Amino acid sequence: MSASSQTIPDLYTLDQIQAITDTATFRNDLIKAISQGFVAFENGLFVAAPIQTLGAPPTIPFVVNHPNYAAQTCVKSGYFAQHPYYVIKVASGGTPWPNSGLLQVYSQRTGRLEALLLDEGVLTELRTAAVGALAAQLLAPKCILRIGVLGTGVQARYQLLLLQSVTECREVLVWGRNRQHTEKFQAEMKHSGWKVEIATAVDDLLSKCDLVLTTTCAREAILGKSVSKLSKKGQLIVCIGSDAPGKRELSDVVLNTAELLVADHVPQSRERGEFQYLDSSKVAGIIPFGALIGQPEFHRKDSGDDRTILFDSSGVALQDCVIAQMVYDALQKARTL
Repeated sequence: MSASSQTIPDLYTLDQIQAITDTATFRNDLIKAISQGFVAFENGLFVAAPIQTLGAPPTIPFVVNHPNYAAQTCVKSGYFAQHPYYVIKVASGGTPWPNSGLLQVYSQRTGRLEALLLDEGVLTELRTAAVGALAAQLLAPKCILRIGVLGTGVQARYQLLLLQSVTECREVLVWGRNRQHTEKFQAEMKHSGWKVEIATAVDDLLSKCDLVLTTTCAREAILGKSVSKLSKKGQLIVCIGSDAPGKRELSDVVLNTAELLVADHVPQSRERGEFQYLDSSKVAGIIPFGALIGQPEFHRKDSGDDRTILFDSSGVALQDCVIAQMVYDALQKARTL
């Protein structure tokens, strides 16, 4: 093929992407599309390649000299049956790196690269938060009085942003490992309409909150180390941070006393999510998220439902395919206007 006849893929910058995504309408539509994607996955209509994780244990670290090293690059890819595209997502982040990344959109008909979405990791943050919001919509108490947040990073902020679509609660109790970062989070979220209190102890999140979100990159249990049982009835705990082998945020008590266990993808959660530490006797009871969505009997009841529910999100490639197609379709439409 001559250079003159070569087809150049579309390239979209972060500014162009955020012009599409920075609306409540897009976020609401994303939650619905993610839900449909998980149902399709459960029905065998989504294909994912094995995840690649670079720079994080047990692989050799990158050449980064930092005492709190947590850098990693994650590559996820897949496609929906009968959809026009397949997607390869590369996302990097973790101390001391800033978030970065892109999504590559390819044609299923020709195999050619159609577009590069230079999102700097923003689409990964959005699609991750959309799953947390969807889990809350289906599994959290119908009347949420307070939301607990473990962690003060970017994903903690996105979780609250997407939760605005599914709950009227604006009361937050936050715990972070760094006091300065926690106070900054408190101030920023106040400007976004949240009333944020800083927890005295991390396990206050378990005793005082109806919905708890865990969003750290910890490699040892943080939440629940001081408790012998879960005392808060009807609680939902959404685990976001564990997305690679060796990561964990929850104590054995929290993991093994929840009454309903749900995972975005059970084998993946066992390999790299919070459930890699679950008692083996409980593994058979984990419900796949895609199956749960279509079975209302597992959803939180309007009243009298005191179950403690644990949802683990390790991040499935279908989420990247959903958001990539939504954004690319919208960007193409905008070009024709």
